[in-house]
Amino acid sequence: MSLPRPPNQPPPPAFIPDHLSTEVLSFLPVKSLMRMRCLSKFFNSLFTDPLFIKLHLHRSARKPHLALVTFNTETVVPFPVPQLLSNPPITLTDDTHYLAVDRVFIREEFIIRQVVGSCNGLICLLSSSTACRYLWLRFWNPSTRAMSRELGAMHFFRRRFYRSRPYKFSFGYDNSTNTYKVVSLIFSSRSINTTEAQILSLDDDVWRDIPNFPGYPLQLLNHHHKVNGGVYLSGTINWLSASYYRIVSVDQYMIISLDLGTEIYTQMQLPSGFDEMPRVSPTIGVLMDCLCFSYDFQQTHFVIWRMMEFGVEESWTQFLRVGYENFQIDYNLGLRKFYLVPLYLSENGDTLLLASCLEDRAIFYNIRENSVERTRITNRMCWYSTKDYVESLVSPS
Repeated sequence: MSLPRPPNQPPPPAFIPDHLSTEVLSFLPVKSLMRMRCLSKFFNSLFTDPLFIKLHLHRSARKPHLALVTFNTETVVPFPVPQLLSNPPITLTDDTHYLAVDRVFIREEFIIRQVVGSCNGLICLLSSSTACRYLWLRFWNPSTRAMSRELGAMHFFRRRFYRSRPYKFSFGYDNSTNTYKVVSLIFSSRSINTTEAQILSLDDDVWRDIPNFPGYPLQLLNHHHKVNGGVYLSGTINWLSASYYRIVSVDQYMIISLDLGTEIYTQMQLPSGFDEMPRVSPTIGVLMDCLCFSYDFQQTHFVIWRMMEFGVEESWTQFLRVGYENFQIDYNLGLRKFYLVPLYLSENGDTLLLASCLEDRAIFYNIRENSVERTRITNRMCWYSTKDYVESLVSPS
């Protein structure tokens, strides 16, 4: 039987078991966790523990962000999706911490950085010199403000050689080995019928040859456009490709999927409803964890299909078919090539965010109400460079 506590004596401090502390802390944003690291050795070690990092990432995935890229200041800004969907009038501040995409003058050359991809809170950045003598990669966690050293360096001694054979890079996560990997594609210098492929693992920083890419990725065929990059989904990178470099029929289009664990390609057919050549190249992306395929139909409608079960061609389902007038688009599509690319679908499936190649503002389309808004961010944005993003404690090195 416990003795009564003397009057005016404060109650004993509450004791919270470590496992409960871990559970509570896993719900906090990264910024709050970073402030707590100096409080105790327990906190400092916990935030670098792989199990806690994985738990926190799982919880953070429920609070999605988009990595927005500004045009003038060329900064990458992680932006909460709920705030973006509420569409307030806003001007993004020039936070020098987010100045990851820039032009830096080094050794009489400009060093240009651009976003390759985003995965589990890490952003892959490609850097190149204006003289095209060398390329390298860096991996950056904006939430923890950690940046890796230069990795995957490639050297070029002939400027003309590089420009005639542009490299394209894609970034993803190998679930089987818990390793981040980058895939590079380039047309062969020995044969116009071959697309060479290499892969880089962050674990060893070594480029390895893998089997040649079985087709012609549109990312290389239309390398001046910022569409049709490699799309990461469930441990794979996927490209919209063609069986021949001059596309004359829809039968030539296909999706090539590379399993980052086995490093084996799989070919997937497009929806059977896609049976007429569009005026501009179709695109692929990810909407609500489903691979999606979108295209222009007769310059009057925009069509989106979703693969409801990844890798199962029979699961293609038409998600949207809407006339351009519903987007309040007045462009004369017969005069210019017009790209419209889906960027994000809200969790309830009501609101679709799209980028247009002919305006600086992105489009919010409410599917249920058939209503349209333009984004009200006053900065000029590179909407095609927008990437899915989630806050995490994942280390870039």
